[in-house]
Amino acid sequence: MTNHPAEKENPLISRVGVVNWDCSLPMNTFFGRYAARSLSPEKYRDRTPYYAHRTAPDQIEYHTRTVAEYETEMRYAIEAGIDYFAYCWYDSEPKSEHLVDDMAATVDAHVAELVYARRLHLQSPLREQLHYCAILITSHPYSDTELQELIRTMNDPGYEKIDGRPLVWLFPGKWRDLIVRLRQLCREAGQPEPYAVLLTSCSELTPDDADIVQAVCAYACLAETSTWEDFNAANIAQNEDRLRYGWPCVPHFSVGWDPGPRVLNPVPWVAYPEGPYAPPCTREQLLTGAQRFKDWVSRNRSQCVPGHVLVFAWNEFEEGAWICPSLGADDRPDFSRRDAFADAVSLWRSC
Repeated sequence: MTNHPAEKENPLISRVGVVNWDCSLPMNTFFGRYAARSLSPEKYRDRTPYYAHRTAPDQIEYHTRTVAEYETEMRYAIEAGIDYFAYCWYDSEPKSEHLVDDMAATVDAHVAELVYARRLHLQSPLREQLHYCAILITSHPYSDTELQELIRTMNDPGYEKIDGRPLVWLFPGKWRDLIVRLRQLCREAGQPEPYAVLLTSCSELTPDDADIVQAVCAYACLAETSTWEDFNAANIAQNEDRLRYGWPCVPHFSVGWDPGPRVLNPVPWVAYPEGPYAPPCTREQLLTGAQRFKDWVSRNRSQCVPGHVLVFAWNEFEEGAWICPSLGADDRPDFSRRDAFADAVSLWRSC
């Protein structure tokens, strides 16, 4: 039995999942320091999250948020029509033994900071309205303790499922050993094996993987384009390309891609080309793009996982993909982008 609305209520799109990678942390944290630096220039004010603080010209900071404060953000997501957050899931304890160069070891020693938002989510009763699930980072050396905790979490009514199986997204890389290990731990715990979706171009899949991977998708559309219309077309073309491998597809929709803040102020865990990158979409562009995406899903519904789409992203402010309200000119939340996305979801759910 699935946990999404019956097909007769919405035969095309019924569950909207959105990527959540939250590094909005105080300046005394590793990731928070870089996140604040990336978005501090005044030119990026329109993509600064609503909960940031302007402390000086060209300077923002974040504070340690409470469950109640995070619930406000969860309500904003619910009002946008979002059904669940897909959290990039890391160990709660630092890990570094698998890395060889100093900077990579420094980065991975701090990734436990990135579990904070998901912890706030799991503490809130709103998790039964706004579900959640895991995106597993396949380069990360998960401990059995962490995977067993994830399996226990999968029993929560708020954990997203497909066909009664807990949904897990997998980054490309060393994913086979990780999902086989997770499946074995699920069996040992007497729990359903995960519904695994690989975030890949599909070229690395073989017929032998059909037992352990149920579908394919993408984390983001990384197209370098100068207009949002071209970006949206590239997004749809990438969905189309995944179909040719014959695997069931979870359709992917990106609201944008412009990592300009990290091009200007590089971070140590990822590098970006100079571009070009499309500017943020207008409400009209987003709705037109959402309609084109819906038309594509309709044409290819026989090859798509029923009902589900994955969207990039709720809070990738630094990479130019955000739905979460931003900090308006009056230092109050600007809901224009959130509300435009809510209209896009309504369009997707209309018959």
